[in-house]
Amino acid sequence: MDVFNEKIAVVTGAAAGIGKALCLALGRSGAFVIAAGHHLDRVERTAREVRDQGGSATAAQVDVTQEEDVKKIIDRTVQERGRLDYYFNNAGISIAGEMRDLSLDDWRRVLDVNLMGVLYGSHYAYAAMAAQGHGHIVNVSSLGGLLPFPVKGPYSASKHAVVGLTSTLRAEAARLGVKVSLVCPGLIETEIWEKTPIHKADNKDVKNIFTLPMLPVDKAAELTLKGVARNKGIIVFPFHAKLAWRAYRLSPALLTPMGWYMMRSFRKIRKDQA
Repeated sequence: MDVFNEKIAVVTGAAAGIGKALCLALGRSGAFVIAAGHHLDRVERTAREVRDQGGSATAAQVDVTQEEDVKKIIDRTVQERGRLDYYFNNAGISIAGEMRDLSLDDWRRVLDVNLMGVLYGSHYAYAAMAAQGHGHIVNVSSLGGLLPFPVKGPYSASKHAVVGLTSTLRAEAARLGVKVSLVCPGLIETEIWEKTPIHKADNKDVKNIFTLPMLPVDKAAELTLKGVARNKGIIVFPFHAKLAWRAYRLSPALLTPMGWYMMRSFRKIRKDQA
């Protein structure tokens, strides 16, 4: 991980989950970390943990749904630190349930964070990095951005959009010295399982549908940074995610039974059986 030593890295969604784990791992690798998030007290705790482990970090309050917030943190980083080496678009939320139960406001909330937040970060980080002639944008999508994901329509749609945005930007940015990577994790043990609002079902019941072991968040951060250090275009993990993605690329019909299984399982726990 020497590639991150003495580099300047901004991580959004740094209060918990993969974002926090990325901050800690980057700090251990010698980077100066700006832990960015909506709740200042929580990202300050992340920055403090980085410093307690011997790293260098500060915190910044950033609402990724607000274009001006994103622009300010990128501009301020460049002004105060002289450059921006890494920008991790990690912030994300989820709202689950069958499409027939979702409101348009549900869709807007998810798309504002998961798509527009990534777009704002990519747009302004790319401008800064292209001007300085180097940098690396890392956009965190999901296995749900590579495959159909029943019961998580807004989440899957937003993550599919991030896949398209990132792959396009990688092709455009390469000759300007800017690297771009896409991260698509599978089942990761994070707070999102408890915090996701789910229409007509309980979180614990939905979590029980997924019987595969979930990857610890610190391991997810490690695999992410290893892929970024190698400038991989698409970083997919763990093994079950790689297997499912390869099967889908070979023939989408191979995963049709998985979709049926997920819907049967969800409708067994759905509070309204109509």
